Amino acid sequence: MDVKLIITLVVVVGMVLGFLSGKFKLGLVAMTATTVLHLTGVLTFSEAYSYMANTNIVLLGALFVLSGALGRTSLVLKLRQWVLNHSGKGQMIVLVYLIICAVMTNLTSPLAILSMLLPFMTALGPESDIQPSHLLYPGAVIGHSCQGALPIGTFFLMVNALLESNGVPADQMLSVVDYAKVVAVPGIISILYMGFIGWRFFPANKIDEDQLAGKQTGSSRYTAAQENYIYIAFILVFVGLFFKTYLPFDVAALAVTAVIVLMYLNVIDLNDLKNFLNLDALFMLVGVMPLGTAMQNTGAGDLVADFIVSLLGSNPTPLMVLIAFYIAAAFLTQFMSNTATATIFSTLAIVTAMSRGVDPRPFAIAIYAGATAAMLSPTSSPSIAIAFGAGHYKIADVLKACLPLWVIYGVATIFMATFWYPI
Repeated sequence: MDVKLIITLVVVVGMVLGFLSGKFKLGLVAMTATTVLHLTGVLTFSEAYSYMANTNIVLLGALFVLSGALGRTSLVLKLRQWVLNHSGKGQMIVLVYLIICAVMTNLTSPLAILSMLLPFMTALGPESDIQPSHLLYPGAVIGHSCQGALPIGTFFLMVNALLESNGVPADQMLSVVDYAKVVAVPGIISILYMGFIGWRFFPANKIDEDQLAGKQTGSSRYTAAQENYIYIAFILVFVGLFFKTYLPFDVAALAVTAVIVLMYLNVIDLNDLKNFLNLDALFMLVGVMPLGTAMQNTGAGDLVADFIVSLLGSNPTPLMVLIAFYIAAAFLTQFMSNTATATIFSTLAIVTAMSRGVDPRPFAIAIYAGATAAMLSPTSSPSIAIAFGAGHYKIADVLKACLPLWVIYGVATIFMATFWYPI
C-alpha cells in the first residue's frame, strides 16, 4: 500500500476521532489534519491552504457577519412582540409559537430563540391550557429541524464547501434555494406534528426561568437608520445570490463589499467582526476541504467508499447507501456535535456517491439536514440541553414526543432529497 495513502487514512481517522472526542475545537482538529498532510508531502502548500481564499468560504464568512448584524436589529424583537400580540388561545398559541421559532432559527441561533421568546412563555397564566413547558422543548426541536428551511441562511454554502472539496463540478453546486427546497417540507411536517401532537406528551412542569434569562439578547443597539442599512445590505446580497450568474463579478465580492460598506457607515466594527464570524466553523471547513483532494490524489476515497459499501452487502442500491448514512448521522448527532457529525458523514457520503457515479447532492443535503435535526437527547445540542433542564422533562417524555418525529423527519428528508435529485 502506498505510503501517502496510509498517511491519508491515518490522518482521516485521527481527525474523526478528534471530532468525536469533543475535547478540541473542530477548527483546530481540521487544520491540524491539513497541516500534517502538507508536512508529510501528501498535499502541496497550495493544495493544503488555498481554500482560505475559496469563494464559498469567503461568502460564508461575509454572511456570518451580515446574519450576526441582522440578529442584533429590532427585527427579531418585533417578531417576538408579534407573537405576544397575536398568539390567541389554545391550539393557536402552540402553532404561532412554533412557526415563529421556525422563522427565527433562520435569522439567529436555536439557543437565542429560547431566551427571546421567554416573555411569551412566562405570559401564560396557570389557568391556561397551554403551559410554558408544553412549548419549551418543542420550540427547541423546531429550532433545529427548520434550520435552512428558508433560503436566507448559510447551510447551502456549508454543503457546497464539502461538495467542492471532493471534486464535485461547479455546475452541481447548490444555489441559495436548493437546500431549502429539500428541508422545507420536513420542516413543515415538524411544525404540524409538534403543533398538533408532540407538545401534548410534555407535562405541565414549572420551567426554570433562571436557566434561560441569562441568554437574553436585550434590545437593539442600532438606530433606525443603521438598521435600514443592515436590511438593505442583507437584501442586496441575497438578491445577488439568486441572480449570481448575471453578476459581472463573484457574488462573494458583493457580500464582502456589503460588510465593508457597513463598517464605513459605523454600523459594525472590528469587535463585531470578531463576534459575528464563526471562526471555528470556517477553520473547520478550510481544514476539511483539502482532505477531499488528498483522498482523491491517493485513492483513499475509493478505498473508503468500497469499504463502506461492502458493509451493506453485495451491490446495495444508491438509496440503501443514502439511508444507511442518514441513519448513522441522524442517530449519532443526538449524542455528539451536530457540526462534527454533519461534516464527517456528509464527506464520507459524497466520496461514496462519487465513487459509484451517483449524484452526491442528495447525499450531502439529506445527511447534513439529518445531522442538524437534534431532538432525542439533551446531549444533542446546547439549546436542547437547556430546554431539557429548564423544563424539568424526563427522557421518557422526550422519546414519546420526538421519536416518531425523528423517524418521520428522516423519511421526509430522504424522500425530498431524492425527489429533487433522483439517484
